[in-house]
Amino acid sequence: MLITLKKQFAKPSILTIVRNDGSVTWSKLHRGLETHDLAHFAVESTLNFSNAFYGIINEGYQISDFELPKNKRPFAVHPENLHQDAIITEHIVNLLEVEFLNSGFNSNFIEELKDILTHNNLPFPRNLNAETLKVIRNTYHDLYNKWLLLSDDEELKIEFTP
Repeated sequence: MLITLKKQFAKPSILTIVRNDGSVTWSKLHRGLETHDLAHFAVESTLNFSNAFYGIINEGYQISDFELPKNKRPFAVHPENLHQDAIITEHIVNLLEVEFLNSGFNSNFIEELKDILTHNNLPFPRNLNAETLKVIRNTYHDLYNKWLLLSDDEELKIEFTP
């Protein structure tokens, strides 16, 4: 699967995904959401989650399906019907983005995530530990830095294997 983020200064950036079957979905991005999508890639690829956002998109759903009001979304992408990996990914992504906005690593990241997941009756990912968290952070920051260096109308292309 090929994920492409096209940077545009005067209008919204564009996320385009070419699925493994060759079909395409795309969406204009609200300013700042690029980092969210990059964080998703870092988490899903490192933890080998095939049932989170990019895996769901690869199954044929549209990016726009996630932007609809919850009652108008396809049944499979209603929050209560998502695979637990998709919900866990959102929690990890949110913690990553808070950490990033605060300009420093949260030394209690794993403990805070465990509390959040326990509170939401979700399991802690078996392959998430200090080492894989480091890989997630490095991947996220590397992609973000590449994004920052792009000029107007340039693209960041990322291969993802769901």
